[in-house]
Amino acid sequence: MRFKVQLVICADDGGTDTIHEVAVLEKDCHRIEQLGLTLTEAKQLLTQLQQHVVAQQASVFVTTHAHCAACGIPLVRKEETTRVLRTLFGTVCLTSPRLYHCRCQTGTITTFRPLTELLSASTTPELLFLETKWASLISYGMTVRVLKDFLPLDETLNATTIQNHTLAVAQRCEDEVGEDQDVVANGSAILVRLHLW
Repeated sequence: MRFKVQLVICADDGGTDTIHEVAVLEKDCHRIEQLGLTLTEAKQLLTQLQQHVVAQQASVFVTTHAHCAACGIPLVRKEETTRVLRTLFGTVCLTSPRLYHCRCQTGTITTFRPLTELLSASTTPELLFLETKWASLISYGMTVRVLKDFLPLDETLNATTIQNHTLAVAQRCEDEVGEDQDVVANGSAILVRLHLW
């Protein structure tokens, strides 16, 4: 049997829908192990689907920011590079244009990248959450192996990356708690010590 998996992007303005062929699967049905998707097929499917969805979302975001907010004229493109985003379902390369600010806007910076506003980090929060969750339970190396077993993650993911991400998330949590909580925590530690002595 032959299966086609397609992604249909529906236009918000009622225009023509865009169809992307995500995958074509040739599947037999003679044995139980041939039923459904294999882990490899599922990873490939998720990677392709994620690539199309994220690319479309980024494209719409850039398009909406490619006009002057004050006068509405289209902004001139200076150059175009790529930006990498690590997601739960694979690494996505996105087109990142650099645009000139409109002449009606006075400022010191002449160009900007709209995608920088959207991509405040190079790793999605969902992937950071899973990395941190697993790293709190098992070693960084084992975390890499477990995540790579089930998710279509980049082959360059390693224990050092997991450690750095976990420490960054922990630091952000510490910063959000603030100094007041440190005083209470230290006070509790002192009381505990007093009771133990």
